[in-house]
Amino acid sequence: MPSKDIEIQLSERARAPDDCSRILVAALESGDVETSVALYEPTAVLFSKSGRTMTGLDAIRQNNASLIALKPTFAIDFIKSTISGDGTLATNRMKADLSWKDAEGKLVQASVDTLEVLRKQEDGSWRYIIDDPYGSMRANLNER
Repeated sequence: MPSKDIEIQLSERARAPDDCSRILVAALESGDVETSVALYEPTAVLFSKSGRTMTGLDAIRQNNASLIALKPTFAIDFIKSTISGDGTLATNRMKADLSWKDAEGKLVQASVDTLEVLRKQEDGSWRYIIDDPYGSMRANLNER
């Protein structure tokens, strides 16, 4: 469970939906698994590349810890947010390239083209309820 300090920090920083994507990338790059997890609602769903879903903070923590272990670096091409008419829900689409070194020290490169659904919290901050890192490109994944 994230500490209150992280909760306060995130509520101050994630004032717009696209802040969540920026904070997540920064947390993954810096190795801060708890900040990465605090961006999700308790029953949030995260998709794997294969399309398997992980539900809840423990599953998301485990996934994000595995990603952090790779020591990735990200280059964000763009983040586009759309907020619902009533201001309570939003989608983010983020396109980013990432790289890391494998066990032999060889550079590995990949990309994500996300589709994220977020909900505005009572304190005005935003959190993920559905996060699919490959959502915008999922239809083409089987062809790769």
